[in-house]
Amino acid sequence: MQQKSARLFILIAALLWSTGGLFIKEVSLDAWGVSFWRSTFAAVTLYVVYRARSGRTGTSAPWLTSFTLLGAACYAILLVLFVLATKLTTSANAIFLQYTAPLYVLFIEPIVTRSKVRRGDLWTVLISVAAMALFFVGRFETRNIWGNVAALASGVAFAAYAILLKHERATEAGRWHTVILGHMLIAGGIGLIGLIGPIQLLTPSSGDVGRLLYLGIVQIGLAYALFTFGISRVRAIDATLIAMVEPVLNPVWVYLGIGERPTNYAIAGGIIILCLSLLRTTRSATAQVEAARAGE
Repeated sequence: MQQKSARLFILIAALLWSTGGLFIKEVSLDAWGVSFWRSTFAAVTLYVVYRARSGRTGTSAPWLTSFTLLGAACYAILLVLFVLATKLTTSANAIFLQYTAPLYVLFIEPIVTRSKVRRGDLWTVLISVAAMALFFVGRFETRNIWGNVAALASGVAFAAYAILLKHERATEAGRWHTVILGHMLIAGGIGLIGLIGPIQLLTPSSGDVGRLLYLGIVQIGLAYALFTFGISRVRAIDATLIAMVEPVLNPVWVYLGIGERPTNYAIAGGIIILCLSLLRTTRSATAQVEAARAGE
């Protein structure tokens, strides 16, 4: 029963994440303004949930460790770059290219663990690179190209963040600290720049306030809280497969909401990337099960 509830929590989290593209597109602020307000509301929401869950006003786990700060920096970079990519290119391009993260892990993880890269992994990466090239076909505007580049970089940061979550030094409290500090880095950094530069870029209109509250409190804050509850009760492979709902539905909501349609090349590239990620993930899970059975 707990696993069923956990799977449901992760599914709801992925559904909430998938609405981010539409609401980011509808906010009139630029990427920096969206990131500032979304992270401000998200930091407060997550901190309140974290304290309510811990059941006390203090915690023995340290916050400002080098490991936590590194994870927070990766998390902050991936969020800001994703918002920037969504503003500059299509929502489909932004989310599909960000979900190349599992493919980057194929190369980053062997470096961290000092293991060998398998031939199958190399073929996966080569096919993925070809699929990524499809996103740059058909639209050659500078704005769109830089949006795709930002999305790719967001995927790299996503991969680094995911590897840190799997590190032996990662703890449940540390994961909460990492994401909360990540949002504080975004809000604090952009807020400081806003004070020095044009502060009006951070001033939302009356119509933007509701969307920004939703993005910070629900789309990121509540979603991450649900995902954290769920991930502790199911396998990582199950959580990954369920989370694939996000890149599938994200461009759908944007198309239904504002009529933005990705190119046929981008759709084809996205399908290839998702299929590769699913294939590699399921094969990895099967190999782990067979290895466990062999050791029995």
